[in-house]
Amino acid sequence: MLFFQLPIPFGAGVLLLAATVATANGGLSHRTRVKTQEYPTTSIRWQPCPPDINAVAALDVECGSLAVPLDYTATNSTDTLDLSLVRVPAAGKSVKHSILFNFGGPGNEARRTLAQLADMFQAVTGGEHDLIAWDPRGTAETLTFSCFANATRRAELNSQFGLGNASDVERGLLWAAGKNYADACAEYPEAKERAPLISTAFTARDAMQIVDAVEEDKLLRYWGLSYGTDIGATLAALFPDRVEKVLIDGVFNPTQYFYERTDSEGFASADDTFSEFFRQCVSTPEACSLARNHPNTTAKQLESAAYELIEELKFRPIAHRGAILGYQELKVAIRFALYTPYTWLSLDSILDAFLAEPRNETLASDTLDKFLAAEGGAVSSANDAGVGIECVDKAPRSDSFDVINAAFDQAQSASRLLGDSLFALIAGCAQWTLEPRERYTGGFKKVNPRKPLFVIGNTYDSATSIKSARNISETIKGSVLLEHGGFGHTSIQQPSLCTARAIQRFFRNGTLPEPNTLCAPVTAPFEFAVSGPTWQDLFPQLGLPPSGNGTRAVHVKRRGHVGVFKNVIGRHLNGVLW
Repeated sequence: MLFFQLPIPFGAGVLLLAATVATANGGLSHRTRVKTQEYPTTSIRWQPCPPDINAVAALDVECGSLAVPLDYTATNSTDTLDLSLVRVPAAGKSVKHSILFNFGGPGNEARRTLAQLADMFQAVTGGEHDLIAWDPRGTAETLTFSCFANATRRAELNSQFGLGNASDVERGLLWAAGKNYADACAEYPEAKERAPLISTAFTARDAMQIVDAVEEDKLLRYWGLSYGTDIGATLAALFPDRVEKVLIDGVFNPTQYFYERTDSEGFASADDTFSEFFRQCVSTPEACSLARNHPNTTAKQLESAAYELIEELKFRPIAHRGAILGYQELKVAIRFALYTPYTWLSLDSILDAFLAEPRNETLASDTLDKFLAAEGGAVSSANDAGVGIECVDKAPRSDSFDVINAAFDQAQSASRLLGDSLFALIAGCAQWTLEPRERYTGGFKKVNPRKPLFVIGNTYDSATSIKSARNISETIKGSVLLEHGGFGHTSIQQPSLCTARAIQRFFRNGTLPEPNTLCAPVTAPFEFAVSGPTWQDLFPQLGLPPSGNGTRAVHVKRRGHVGVFKNVIGRHLNGVLW
């Protein structure tokens, strides 16, 4: 989890944090698993949603609240926290059960995202379930986690961060900046009060409170994406006897997330995804200007030229309209663009402009700057939820630069392209001091849920590697892996009827695919970016009519979900880029 502050119009700075606990000899010392008290569950009264959610909803939705224990370890306390929920009623006439959703982060809200993607998720799950999401602890208005009194102070501190390979002295600067950030959070009264209450373990317990309120059989049905897979794994570990149907999609390795200094496995497919971008470009020149304008150049040559460009801009950045565009800005753009095939055309335009001979630097800089400005519109600096949740969850800490420098090396070895974007997280989290009331410390090798988990990983996911999906499917007993042979972060970025029908069968009757099934997307990525089909185009083949409610028209047009796919599914941006 790595934070990259984007000053106007997008200079570079990075920040990060993660939690851990270090003994004097450098070993790990985990908090013991705490005893928690059973609490009675209140009911949920569903009512119309507020205007801001209704305005973006693809289908009619309902909202509600649920009082849950503020602190599950405070056995004599009656203090509660109100969770804000949204429900998408089942599309069919009969309602089987409810499916809970989390869309990642950590630090992402969830209600607005489910409302925006309501039609797609109803189609892919089969239309027979109510769909429910809640804004987790630390996010949105639910015990919002912040380390600063205002955005100005947050931006000042974030400006101390850069990508780890931006200069020869950057590692030391990141180490110092991480200490500054961790100290700021430790000293801010609101952060000290709320950090112990926002762990993933508590969020998992909140999820089961929702299950108790909506399910007569008290069994869990859940779809978690990106960091939401860590919540899913924690649910399976803490409540194995209550697992009915749990899908984890775009796996963020929970072992690294909780117990290691770097989340390096997440980027293990990033370099392959970047290479495949060029191979797909050369194979579809009618859709890729880079291939058309370099007709006698191989994919490998184009990739090499792109890496040379990245290094060139490190030492010779471009002054552009009062800002500086260089190494960090280009790498941020690449990272954004690989997140979904929808933005491959933008990456194509950026690289084509920079690799043109002769290069028009004004045109190239304008192309990069406009893309960053458009993507940065989704970046929020209103709180520090992403930092706080992961840092509270993470176990290893160290005050030794040499120890953390080795973790920098591990991150860099995972990805030539994106490895150094993890350095800020590693540096800041190692020095975090705010601890949770409960952290799950049991590991995942002995987790044996009542029903097998359904695991989905993308072949070319630059944010959560297929390697993590394979690892967790082999770790949690009985889990079954489906490989979604597409591009982007999580299976929803590029439609596949094969994947969608497997998900439908799972939630309808519990049927799992054959282990290691490979599902192809409907079209190649550049073709998809140009002409689809979108999920909405495929609704009839998934058994649901095309959505066409006049009040929701903006959300059902082609590319209507693009902004959500790019900006909300996955790791929290939080004023910076992961």
